[in-house]
Amino acid sequence: MWRVFSRYLAFRRFGAVILEHILLVSCVLDAVHIRLSGPSTGFADYRQYLLRAVIMALTYQLFLHLRDVYDFRKTLSFAQFFVRLAQALMLASGTLTFIYYVDSDLWVGRGVFAVSLILISIFLSVWHTLLRVYLGIRAPRSNILILGTGRLARELVTEILRHPELGVGISGFVDDDPALLGTSIVNPRVIGLSCDLPRVVSRHKVDRVIVELQDRRGRLPIEELLHLKTQGVAIEDATSMYERITGKIAIENLKPSWMIFNAGFDVSRNMMVQKRIFSIAVSAILLILSSPIILLTMLLIKLDSRGPTFHRQERVGQDGKVFTLWKFRSMRVDAEKDTGPVWSEPGDRRVTRIGKILRRTRLDEVPQLFNVLRGDMSMVGPRPERPHFVKELATMIPFYHLRHAVKPGVTGWAQINYEYGNSVRDAVEKLQYDLFYIKHMSWLLDSVIVLQTIKTVLVRPGS
Repeated sequence: MWRVFSRYLAFRRFGAVILEHILLVSCVLDAVHIRLSGPSTGFADYRQYLLRAVIMALTYQLFLHLRDVYDFRKTLSFAQFFVRLAQALMLASGTLTFIYYVDSDLWVGRGVFAVSLILISIFLSVWHTLLRVYLGIRAPRSNILILGTGRLARELVTEILRHPELGVGISGFVDDDPALLGTSIVNPRVIGLSCDLPRVVSRHKVDRVIVELQDRRGRLPIEELLHLKTQGVAIEDATSMYERITGKIAIENLKPSWMIFNAGFDVSRNMMVQKRIFSIAVSAILLILSSPIILLTMLLIKLDSRGPTFHRQERVGQDGKVFTLWKFRSMRVDAEKDTGPVWSEPGDRRVTRIGKILRRTRLDEVPQLFNVLRGDMSMVGPRPERPHFVKELATMIPFYHLRHAVKPGVTGWAQINYEYGNSVRDAVEKLQYDLFYIKHMSWLLDSVIVLQTIKTVLVRPGS
């Protein structure tokens, strides 16, 4: 497996995507052979179609990505997979037709295009079905044992089971409570006691022990773990493993020492300068490109309901400083007259007709680009919250104040990985993603988030 931003990424998934690209190009060239081959057809005739074949393959793979066809989680059924695949094929074919209409030099011909579509549809259906079956039945490359049965241990195992493409197998749990022996935790069982750790590791051929104990004082089998480490067995903290598997930092049982002595969380001046340059450049480009949409949105808001076009609201920024955030107004003017600040809910009656569209497409967030230019926000960062909610959440959620170590963002790691939240539980989940972002903050990660945001805007409901 590869690690990118300390996350596990399956090497075989990348290899499969590259091989898939080569085979898609081959499908197009095969279509050329079927339609155009003859006694006078030579290598030069096929070579002129190579660039067009590459463009076709990349287009299909782009829409496979946008429709999450590369999502190999066990929670995705075959029916859902085939629906997504069909949607990706139709969208890619429509896009290619448009591209050919704009630039006829890229046109492969109606006959070649039709045959290519048939070959590609058959190939992708068979290819991805075999991939999903293979990932579901192949033997894991790493065999782990969980020391502890707490909530974090259960959540970690659940995430591993949902991602067979990672190639991580779970032998079971080990605990110091004899009453739990044989008990099923999530799916694997408790297969031994802490005092028998070396014997359990040897019997089940474990190559990595993940330690998750809520209170380690007097409970951690130090001698056994040291012995295993000298025998080549990797020992790892559950918090670190959970971070790599999920892309978020679990705050349950999180110790300040873990953040202090771990790599990351380096909010340096140099990094802030890089983020500022990146934010100004991206927000300026987006404002220029979206200027016609901004003008049209302003007109529609005015025609839809009485009140101002923009909605100004106090939000908490870096170091807890309050600033005025700008958004397109998506609610009635008197939305909080009787209730005061409250969480927005699905089907909220305070939202206007145009507001529903703006929220679904995230267009209500566009004026925040002016906040970025003013220096109140970055392009990427934690979502800014209202002072009322910050005060409430800070008393309920540990480490909540750390999200204010950097400027809030128009988009962020939490926004692209977690749906819109309106509860304390949702705030906890988003904080865990925010902490991961702050730990691994870089211009490269910011670029990934911006690109993923484009995908989120195009194909997913509001977050």
